[in-house]
Amino acid sequence: MEKELLIKFLNGTANSAERRQVTEWLEQDDAKENFDRFLREHWKNADSNSPDNTDYPLLLKKIHSKIFPKSKIRPIWPWGKYCKIAVSLLLLLASAFFIKQAVDYKEPEPVLSERIIEKSTGEGEKLQLTLPDDSKITLNANTTVSFSSLYGVKDRIVRLSGEAFFEIAKDSLRPFRVETDGIVTTALGTAFNVFARSGQVSVALTEGRVAVDGPQSKMELEPGQLARMDKSTAISGVMVKKFDVEKITGWKEGRLVFDKKPLKLILEDLERWYGVEMKIDPGLNVNRRVIGTFRNKNLSDVLTGLGFSMGFEFNINHKEVTIKKNRL
Repeated sequence: MEKELLIKFLNGTANSAERRQVTEWLEQDDAKENFDRFLREHWKNADSNSPDNTDYPLLLKKIHSKIFPKSKIRPIWPWGKYCKIAVSLLLLLASAFFIKQAVDYKEPEPVLSERIIEKSTGEGEKLQLTLPDDSKITLNANTTVSFSSLYGVKDRIVRLSGEAFFEIAKDSLRPFRVETDGIVTTALGTAFNVFARSGQVSVALTEGRVAVDGPQSKMELEPGQLARMDKSTAISGVMVKKFDVEKITGWKEGRLVFDKKPLKLILEDLERWYGVEMKIDPGLNVNRRVIGTFRNKNLSDVLTGLGFSMGFEFNINHKEVTIKKNRL
């Protein structure tokens, strides 16, 4: 080990790389013995007439502060050769102290900066995300999710607006949470669908276990159960009921399932899913309910099937769809 590096280490002027080099040397089995011998030989052979740029008073002062931080020591000897002797004695006395400090030294951990990551889909778009823990989120149209860049470090929290299907990797130490419009859904390893639009929130569990925490109630769901909260009604709390998996999650596979759903709501869904604007004839009865399933169909095929049963005709012009009541 080089003398200059050891002196820099002892007087506190070594940089982190130099400190690490000395620390690794001091951790060797024979380091302390070699270190003590080095100090004795160096100061014993020192010649007061030889050029030496070391600031001994400063070095002695720093050693004092290291060993006797609360004491006040006044110099009583003239500087020079006697000062070297005083420094050598104190260095020998302090060597064990410095070795312990060096071995215990740890590089400070870098501070991670946090930022919010946001992903969104527009009209007619779907998107699948894979999170750092291999959890997967499939976003329906007009949906936004956001999460911290430190996701998975201490917790796993996602905020949702719209509709998404979640497939969650197991992590018992860091439960997965979805926060949306007054409801927090907590899950371990599980799969579930969350819908949150216009004050309506529903959580549909397909497998595993989740806890749904609303403003006034908290419950656990079993597979096949759906929890719903609607802020637009006077009914408070969370309502739980059974659900049909295909009807709730079919959108992921391109399946549209309607079970006694009003035509008005269906056309609103089609606007979001296909990214179009509907212009509807005021004379068309949009309150009639529809039962049916469409698998991997384009918009024209879906409207053809609906028009046949609901009595309307349509015209698609780029992103604008005109729906008129059938005059026959």
